[in-house]
Amino acid sequence: MFWNIGITRDNKAKLALLIGIMASAMLLPSFPISYSLPRIRLDEALIFGAFGLNFLYFLAKGARLEFLAAAQRLAGMRAINRTFLLFLAAIAVSNIYAAIALGTSFGLRDLMELVTLTKYYLVMTLVVSMNAEENYPSLKKAFLIIFGLIVIIAWGQFLNLANMNAWLTPLLAPSHLDNLVNANPPRVLGTFDNPNVFGIFTVIVIMFASSFYYVYHPSIKKSLVPLVIAGLAIKLAYMTISRTALVTTAIGLVVVSIWAMAKKKWKKEILLKVAILFLVTVALFVTSPRDLAARINEGLHLQTSTSAQGHLLRSADTLTAIKQSPIFGWGTAKTSMTTLVDDEYLLITRRYGIVGLLVYLWFFIKPCRIAWRNSKAQGSRAILGIAFSASTIAVLIYNITAGVLYNLQLMTIFAGLMGLMYGMESKKT
Repeated sequence: MFWNIGITRDNKAKLALLIGIMASAMLLPSFPISYSLPRIRLDEALIFGAFGLNFLYFLAKGARLEFLAAAQRLAGMRAINRTFLLFLAAIAVSNIYAAIALGTSFGLRDLMELVTLTKYYLVMTLVVSMNAEENYPSLKKAFLIIFGLIVIIAWGQFLNLANMNAWLTPLLAPSHLDNLVNANPPRVLGTFDNPNVFGIFTVIVIMFASSFYYVYHPSIKKSLVPLVIAGLAIKLAYMTISRTALVTTAIGLVVVSIWAMAKKKWKKEILLKVAILFLVTVALFVTSPRDLAARINEGLHLQTSTSAQGHLLRSADTLTAIKQSPIFGWGTAKTSMTTLVDDEYLLITRRYGIVGLLVYLWFFIKPCRIAWRNSKAQGSRAILGIAFSASTIAVLIYNITAGVLYNLQLMTIFAGLMGLMYGMESKKT
């Protein structure tokens, strides 16, 4: 890779680039550059811009081949390369098959699929190329500042402080503004364009905060900071009134809590910590908007649930297409088929068939396997490992009703976490 040359040759430059990318992904919306072109994100400009400059440096100055080869020998880098090559192969085979056997076409919009995957590849390899453990204090401070801003904006939306929902929120979420402004109570969007997307982001924060709370320090007093962060994130998840966020929060906390109790051999200190977090979670739920309980009740009755019925109706044509070409799918086909499919598993299967679905699942499972293996270690590796494992479970559930891969904002954040796990693979002994 080209992250060890040019403008990112030293660790500080990589750290600054990564913080800039993550800050943009967590805080900023996309912006238009032309009516005929798709909207672009600042994090995309940063990652592709840095890579482009490094590539030009390589062409102009050259680089020691052994220096590049050393990067390629990292186990994590090789694992990333294999996963993305499999993904690209599945896409290529599907589109070739669809063009020959099904008569579909491949257009410019379909090419953007490769651009999207390249972005995630660059984010992951950037994280692997740097010493994340050495930069942990700086990354932690940056996250605390960013998360603090998100909390302020979310509560500002809920209370409409300074008439925020008339001037700031429309910039962040123009397509789902109605969920916030005209809903009673409002479904908080935070800095994301959809309350459900913001909900799953808060779930990821909950998994990491609760893992640090349980294990990082045995003293409850010295574990207050991660407990407060977990509590704030739980409250934000409830304020989105997202059923998926609620379900994944419950499942994720059960996984992390059982892991922590087993890790600490069921000692009374960890049992007390689990009890405290449970009470905090229940107390925050009791004080949550009344519509959260109503939405949960509606979701339990699938036959009368307007949301569930809407998902099924939007999936009907997709299921028909899958039956017609189940193995290799119909290719990307963005111009000839709808991209509005709620279930990302169905969308991937329609596009790239069962073969593509298996690769898609491996895309998430591979870093999760690394994370789970590290959860059996000690120290920060174990904490990060179980937090990412629980987050992956949440994301895989979320993909049933929506999808993370094609959400450029959320997936950029998760790609950074994936890179952190692949970095653990690189440094394993």
